[in-house]
Amino acid sequence: MSLFTTLMSSVTGSFTNNSGSGALTILKGASASRSSGVANVQSVLDNAKYDAGRQQIMANVQLRIEAIVNEEVVPKDTWEKVAGFLALTGQPFTYKVSNAGEIEVNEQNVDNLSSLPVANQSKMRAALERLDEVRSQVDETVTKANLRVRLIDAVNRVAQMELHSPPSALWETEFQTIKSTGRPVMIGLNADGEVRAINQLESNFDYVEDPDKRLILQEAGRKLTNILNGTATATENWQYAALGNQIEGDDYFLDVDDSNEIVIRRNTEKRRSATNFFAQFHANAGTDYHVIPEFLKTENTNIFKASWEEQAAAFIQSKTPFFLDLQGDTIVARQTNFVNMRRLDLLDVAGTYRQQTAQALVNLIT
Repeated sequence: MSLFTTLMSSVTGSFTNNSGSGALTILKGASASRSSGVANVQSVLDNAKYDAGRQQIMANVQLRIEAIVNEEVVPKDTWEKVAGFLALTGQPFTYKVSNAGEIEVNEQNVDNLSSLPVANQSKMRAALERLDEVRSQVDETVTKANLRVRLIDAVNRVAQMELHSPPSALWETEFQTIKSTGRPVMIGLNADGEVRAINQLESNFDYVEDPDKRLILQEAGRKLTNILNGTATATENWQYAALGNQIEGDDYFLDVDDSNEIVIRRNTEKRRSATNFFAQFHANAGTDYHVIPEFLKTENTNIFKASWEEQAAAFIQSKTPFFLDLQGDTIVARQTNFVNMRRLDLLDVAGTYRQQTAQALVNLIT
């Protein structure tokens, strides 16, 4: 029998052997292996497709939150309202996409630290408690800066009106009216933080913080009223200065200098160059004017105790979504965006895998 005949006989016998031995067994095994391999590949492709879809949703969430904060869209879904509120009020949060494709927004607070290792929970709790103080300081600083800028803009309007720019706002009309009477008029703010024109001789100087200076100004106001009414004559330098401004048709107001002496100032008169503390809020905020009250001139440049506080303050001031994280043993403030949320997502998956592996090892040895 030739070698060819022998091989043919062997193959034929293998295919007709009821026991499934020989080549038939080999082919069956190969077929099963290919089926299993195809299933595994398909599973990988399905998982990759699913993960890509989740990533796309996460990226869209970031864009949606940004649009809500910028008031470009109105939030509709619950998660949008929650995320928008937290971002606008400077409160830390994260978000993720669940296995069902649903968006979950998680506020970061002292009652929700179970996902952290026990050793780090106390550190994060202290940081979140401190964050309340940082937020309050930022709010105060921003409010003062905004009011300061409002007064500086008003000073600029006074300067423009001196160059014959017509008044437009109500306070501008009132300012020009008081000025035309030759009485002292000063730019100020009302209880709502809106600009107003103060007729000093009718104000009783109730806007002055220092009670001693208020008494000095009240006495000076009575003297100037009598002089302007013609029932008294000028005898002091400040009184002559007031009359000079009246004759020239210039604005002026009464003030008290550091020696507690009455002086006459213009609304556009500068005091000194301020620090750069307020420069981040307004391009013209680097100049101090006498019309700016003392409580708005307080510049606390040492309000942050750690780097993360300064980072968080910047996020709060710009209404940028953020959250607190641990980088080793150090607290850091990170932006709540796709990149950082994806990183947390991967860490969460890795953590789950490690837990499953550990549990499998426990099952093997018990």
